[in-house]
Amino acid sequence: MRKISWLNTKTRGQKNRRELDQIVLKDTETGLYNTEYFNEFLALEKKRCERSEGPAYLMLADLSAFTDVSERLNIVQLMMGVFSEVTRDTDIKGWHVDGSVIGILFTEMTGKEATSLPVLRRIANKCLWLLETNLGAETFSCIQISWQSLQNGHILEIHQANKS
Repeated sequence: MRKISWLNTKTRGQKNRRELDQIVLKDTETGLYNTEYFNEFLALEKKRCERSEGPAYLMLADLSAFTDVSERLNIVQLMMGVFSEVTRDTDIKGWHVDGSVIGILFTEMTGKEATSLPVLRRIANKCLWLLETNLGAETFSCIQISWQSLQNGHILEIHQANKS
């Protein structure tokens, strides 16, 4: 497990070694934020959307169809390669449900992006195409992917549903 670096030195001095070993912000094998951090950030972003009326989107990828842990890890690592190509530095990638559902929070979109659902469609189409290309059609078909607007909570009809 990676040692955390986000605590300031005063806090580090106050924590005992056992507490520090239990706090892990990111999964070192996948690069995904832990469930608690991701879901806390998701709740904050949803509140921000309500206040600012600015759009943000959530993509969920359910990997529960893969029961073998090592197979799931390999799939997640391939997916992270795709996600690094289609996300911005401000977008958050984490476990929405630990070990089985990945969430990507496409944070506030501004300028032309803010009023354009076609921009999200382009991101989604590129993401889905790259996932299918990198994972193969059979593996890709076992992943349930959905998109949701944080602004109004609607499930967006630009996703690939589980084909099985």
